Amino acid sequence: RTRELSSEKEKLDAIVSSIEAGIAIFNRDGRMVWSNRVMREWLQNGRQYGMEDFIHNGTEDAIQDIFVDNRFVREVSYLDFGRKRGFFQMVATPIHPPEGDPHVMMLFQDVTEVKKAEEQLMQSEKLTALTRLSAGVAHEIGNPLTSISSYVQILREMEHDEFTREALGTISRHLGRIGDIVRQMSNFAKIEAENLGDHKIYDLVKTTVDLVRYDKRTARIDIKADIPEDLPVISVDGNQMVQVFMNLILNAADAMPGGGELSITARRAGRMVEIVFTDTGEGIPGENLERIFDPFFTTKEKGTGLGLAVSYTIVKSFGGEITVESTPGRGTTFRVRIPSKE
Repeated sequence: RTRELSSEKEKLDAIVSSIEAGIAIFNRDGRMVWSNRVMREWLQNGRQYGMEDFIHNGTEDAIQDIFVDNRFVREVSYLDFGRKRGFFQMVATPIHPPEGDPHVMMLFQDVTEVKKAEEQLMQSEKLTALTRLSAGVAHEIGNPLTSISSYVQILREMEHDEFTREALGTISRHLGRIGDIVRQMSNFAKIEAENLGDHKIYDLVKTTVDLVRYDKRTARIDIKADIPEDLPVISVDGNQMVQVFMNLILNAADAMPGGGELSITARRAGRMVEIVFTDTGEGIPGENLERIFDPFFTTKEKGTGLGLAVSYTIVKSFGGEITVESTPGRGTTFRVRIPSKE
């Protein structure tokens, strides 16, 4: 009988070890008392974990619900295990041993890639709808805006009292900003991968860095580009790719008004070439991170909210992807992946 039990235990251990999900058991007080191989790989060594580390609101109520309802399924949450972070779906089940207090077994399934795919699909649908809308809006607003701007310019050239001059100056500045938005909307509607050619990442990054050095926003930024020259070429519109890189560099500069460092690196990533932009800026709050590529979403006083949306659309048109990671107070990393020709 002992041999049979030992054999069954070995089978169970093998099954649990082969599951590519985190499994942990908690006692009635919510303290972790056991974890499987995957969970141990995710967690930091030498630290005691409790259910409150994974269920942040109402831990005691959640534990009670598990014992009463016999099963607890939580919506996908962002968790940081120490060595592993991302979006996880948690499933909890009570364990009632023949003797002793009941325990709770929790299973953590990494759904980060699934969530990213869902978000990219939603983003593509948004951008497709906006592209159709932008073409019409840019046309309908652009024509009357040109007329209004012309009349304001004529009025500014005439003699007026101080109040009227200041008012006309304010109107002119706001018209200029509206004009910038309309032009960006018009360009947004026209984004297509047209002038494709073979380009080296090294050349594209070098061209971009040379251009932005003349922008006053980068005056206090130390830009360090480390791009291997032997990376595979990519098939892109060179001007559009430079526009993407420029948007990312200037966004990083805006996040470091007091100065800082921007690192630009590149490497092979399977059949893709990955270009990474990492700054030491203010970081992006979690609530803003999910909307960072949404058209017209901006936290800048004078921003239009189209720069990253345009960049996203350009990269997707080349069959690539662009993602962002950020920690408030520690900086932000953008990753651009483009299919290589090899």
